[in-house]
Amino acid sequence: MNSAAVIALCLPMAAHAQSASDMQGQINSLSAQLATISAKLQAVEAQQAREHAAEQAEAAQRKADAESLEMRQTREEAQIAAANAAAAKLPGLAPVRAEQQSLNTDYVSKGTLPGSFIVPGTDTSIRISGFVNLQGEYNPTENLGPKFSIGNLDPSGPARSATSGDFQFNSKVSRLVVQSSTPSPYGPITTNFAIDLWGFVSGGDYNQALQNNSYSARIVFAYGTIGPFALGMMNSNFIDNNDTPETMDFAGPAGLPAERTEQLRYTWTANKTSMVSLAVENPQSGYQDTRDNIEVASKTEPMPDFSLRYQYTTDLLHLQLSGVLRDIAYEDGYGHRTSHVTGATIIGGQVNLGALAAAFGQDNIGGQYWTGSIGRYIPDDFGGNVASVLAVNNGTTGTPQTIQTKLQDDQGFALYYQHFWLPTLRSTVTIGYNHDNLASFLPADTSNAVATKTVAANLLWQVVPTADVGVEVWLGQKQYQKSTGVTPQNAAKVLFGGVWHF
Repeated sequence: MNSAAVIALCLPMAAHAQSASDMQGQINSLSAQLATISAKLQAVEAQQAREHAAEQAEAAQRKADAESLEMRQTREEAQIAAANAAAAKLPGLAPVRAEQQSLNTDYVSKGTLPGSFIVPGTDTSIRISGFVNLQGEYNPTENLGPKFSIGNLDPSGPARSATSGDFQFNSKVSRLVVQSSTPSPYGPITTNFAIDLWGFVSGGDYNQALQNNSYSARIVFAYGTIGPFALGMMNSNFIDNNDTPETMDFAGPAGLPAERTEQLRYTWTANKTSMVSLAVENPQSGYQDTRDNIEVASKTEPMPDFSLRYQYTTDLLHLQLSGVLRDIAYEDGYGHRTSHVTGATIIGGQVNLGALAAAFGQDNIGGQYWTGSIGRYIPDDFGGNVASVLAVNNGTTGTPQTIQTKLQDDQGFALYYQHFWLPTLRSTVTIGYNHDNLASFLPADTSNAVATKTVAANLLWQVVPTADVGVEVWLGQKQYQKSTGVTPQNAAKVLFGGVWHF
């Protein structure tokens, strides 16, 4: 019995000991797990500390690199300035003598114009630039010339069919540009000279030398500036180049005003966004009569053309309002002169959509509207009578005096949207419309266009920063005088090619 009692007492004690032992084991296991977790946390914190230190080191390195680059640019600019200043002291020194005096051993130094150099011995910067153009054209309807001159479209018939399915290459638009800038007490004195190969050729655009496709050079720009004044041949102050679509076709949409002319211009910059310019431009007018039914340049110009332009420019948009005042005159060959003081206006604008929302990127939309006696400011190849602001009723041969004259005004517009598919891939869609109010007394003539309409779309790829290639499709319609009995006629054109800048 005593043994049984001892056994009975020991059993609970043994069970309690077993329970304590199990608990201790669990505690030890938890402690081990906590130690493992703590070690992992310490490893993560150490990794984060290393990454933070690396980021700080990288940021410090970037800052040091930027400061180093800025110091290097400042140093190089100072060296260039010193070399240019030394170059200005060399007009009477031969190169070897200049080297001996260590004044300047480069001889060609960086100029003030982008991509320019300073002429040794002077403080004049010279820049030579331009582009080479090659354009292929296919005219399924009729050969309308190197531009899509829808106003020259013939009615359906043998004359049109004979030149349908026409193909050719041309490089007429290729251009050479030479610019200079010379400092003066009145600000930089600049000169700008450019030529291309779209000069006059007797017999028409395609009457070139058969063996070498020779072209004729012409002056595109030839003007100089000093302070706010500009003098010479340049784009008319009246037209709106800034709000013009990008097209491969040289003329652009139907009726788009485009003119270069000799002029004297004064430009006043009111503030960072507004600019006003006034120009006195070379007058040139034409007329179409009933006697010969041809366009003729007027023999008399009573006064120059006066143009006034206002431009407003911000990152978001560009706006232009311009007008021209003209005196259109006609001398009838019998000692009588008729004169009409008239004018025209243009309203244009472009919105840079990326400034509204980043999702638009570089996309832009714009256009312009024109009205009035524009005449030669609209390319003549949009209709045989467009440049003739004045219509003259002078009867037939032998009529002693003008019977009647009428100003023929135009109204038209061009709209476009440019989309960038990629930074180097872009497209422009454009439409154009022009209406000419022809005099009712003019004889029926299918060369006269009452209205012209065009629509175009292109795809341009900037292969490298200095070269673009692309393709462009045009559709157009010409409306004839009602007296001809010809219904509106349609035409098409496909262009492809490239431009290489230098």
